[in-house]
Amino acid sequence: MQRRDFVLAALGTAGMLGRPPAMSTADFEIVYPRIRTGGEVHAAFALAVLDLAMKTANVTYSIRQADVAMERRRALAELADGNSINLLWTSMDRRAESGLNVVPIPVNRGLIGYRLFVIRKDRQAQFDRVQNLADLRQLTAGQGLGWVDTDILLDAGLKVETSSTDTLFAMTRAGRIDYYPRGLIEAFPEIEAHNRIDPELTVEKRLLLKYRSDFLFYVARRNPALASTIERGFMAAYKNGSYMRLFNAHPYIQGALAQADLRERTVIELENRYLSAADRKIPEEYWMQWPIVARNR
Repeated sequence: MQRRDFVLAALGTAGMLGRPPAMSTADFEIVYPRIRTGGEVHAAFALAVLDLAMKTANVTYSIRQADVAMERRRALAELADGNSINLLWTSMDRRAESGLNVVPIPVNRGLIGYRLFVIRKDRQAQFDRVQNLADLRQLTAGQGLGWVDTDILLDAGLKVETSSTDTLFAMTRAGRIDYYPRGLIEAFPEIEAHNRIDPELTVEKRLLLKYRSDFLFYVARRNPALASTIERGFMAAYKNGSYMRLFNAHPYIQGALAQADLRERTVIELENRYLSAADRKIPEEYWMQWPIVARNR
């Protein structure tokens, strides 16, 4: 099934491909930011997880995208206001959680913290010489505006340039940045989506930057019932095995794991100081346990 078909299927399962009906009988009406090109993969899986949680909680809901795509900082501000959107999945960050309702279960079992690099194809030989964090500090990464990942990289002594999400691919292509770290489930589909305009780019073949992080569902402060419903359904889906069946069968998750070839990568581990106390207490069963050992730090 093609990427667009998966997104449409995820939206269709929720019962909303366009604007909501004038009179809705659903228990909840959900609005999330419009998905950018290349973002359909994590959207498809996040929406599938959301649908599973809501169905497991035995509630009805309608869902639609907002009229515009938003950078993370704006999306969090809009979520706090609660007028244009009431749901967002984004990286865990204690600074973002203030005043919002947070569902404390990683959507992707931590795979967003498994970072692969988008690079120019002709730069692979340079990255072949990177053996550890000290080597990586000689290069410049690109990250999005307002991303917690920027601070994690800066804390590790890495050089980082920030820009809008849409600009970072062009910056990589032009050599203004050396690499663009993306979550494991994001990197390959985004390269595919940008291939026509950025054929010079590829996913770097032998490195993995790793830190504890993942997307959580953030819910507007005025919608605590929605947050508690998602959490209740999500926990129940773990307990009855349906979440793991979805994770283990979903082609985007399993395809990304196969393409990444994690066992053959040199792992550079970083600390994430931006986890909240609640984030640090998330049970290990909610994180993927991968049998790889960091060869370099």
